[in-house]
Amino acid sequence: MNNLFSQRRQRHFTELLKYWRLVFNDHFVIALFFLFGALAYGYSQWLPQLNDHLWWARWLLVLWFVLITQVGRLATLVKRPDPVFLLPQVRSISRYLKQATIYSMILGVLMMLILSAIALPFALTTERLTELDISLILITALIVKVTWLWTARKAISIRWGAQRSRTIAEYWINPLIVWLVTWFVGPIWGLLVSVILLIAMTTYYRSVAIDWRLAVRAEQDRMFSIYRFFNLFTDVPSVQGRIKRRKWAAGLIKLLENDNHPWAYLYAHGFVRNTEVSGLVMRLTIVGMLVVFFIPVNWLNTVIALLFIYLVATQLMPFYEQYQNNVFTHIYPIAHEVRVKDFQRLLNRVIIIEMLLIVIASIGRDLNWQRLGLNLVLGIVESYLLTKFYFQRRIKKMTK
Repeated sequence: MNNLFSQRRQRHFTELLKYWRLVFNDHFVIALFFLFGALAYGYSQWLPQLNDHLWWARWLLVLWFVLITQVGRLATLVKRPDPVFLLPQVRSISRYLKQATIYSMILGVLMMLILSAIALPFALTTERLTELDISLILITALIVKVTWLWTARKAISIRWGAQRSRTIAEYWINPLIVWLVTWFVGPIWGLLVSVILLIAMTTYYRSVAIDWRLAVRAEQDRMFSIYRFFNLFTDVPSVQGRIKRRKWAAGLIKLLENDNHPWAYLYAHGFVRNTEVSGLVMRLTIVGMLVVFFIPVNWLNTVIALLFIYLVATQLMPFYEQYQNNVFTHIYPIAHEVRVKDFQRLLNRVIIIEMLLIVIASIGRDLNWQRLGLNLVLGIVESYLLTKFYFQRRIKKMTK
């Protein structure tokens, strides 16, 4: 029992590493490198345009810090059979949960500090902060996250687990109070309030004997959220997609398919009905539209637009092998070249639709028609290169 948590943590890291390798492939890493670099550059260019003491700056800081407090959940790593096999080990379970809580607090505090550091340049630009103020804000962020995780710990206890509405309110109201005081009264007062809240929470919620049913459910929900992220990029056995009728998509299917072409029909229906593939394309398109809409720098706007078009294309190309393991597709009396052309037609139409949406959004708040025209021309060229040349190279690698 002494090494149970360490063993599970090691297996957990191994499993996550397996999926991280699939997610962060060469092409995706390069795309992320340009994306984060572009966002960082845009952030640095935006800050000098701000003035001191903007009325909305403190509200934005409060919103940011409240939201990042919710990042990083309690990781108990409990399994479904644990209530049966570990129930007699009362003392050992207390030690196990203590190790899990400390582990979660370390990870949560690290994420909290990193995300807090992102907002500090904005805070330094709009507020007159000293080095002492910055130190107090970071310490406050640490204490707020520890309080939040203790709230999560009591949420899986026998005595307090049933009070779900109260727990949800504490998740949001406690950080909101602290950060309102921090940014509207002063960092020293925010730190004082956070310490008082931490002492009050840990004192009042002393009885945190584990409720196995709630603990197992909370851990399953946590892991499912992680698996859903991985499932955007690769198949995860723990996440099963749902196929359901979407009447509103009938027109989209007619646009994507080709009459009297079985593979075109199969790919069009599979793309629309498969929530993982169509959902990924939709989310990337929406994110791309939002990003290019708010980036005023012309060359950076164009780079981001082309980058998102490339991202959608690379994430959609593995869908070519979606039916590779279906034995019935191999008895189609259709040449392999016809299958390739049908998928290439689907890929081209999806990329064109995505490209047009992102290009329209790139006009931005300043209604820059010249930038829109440039993005449209370059988007058409990139779409042609991706579907005609890059796709052919990927197909050769897939069919080797």
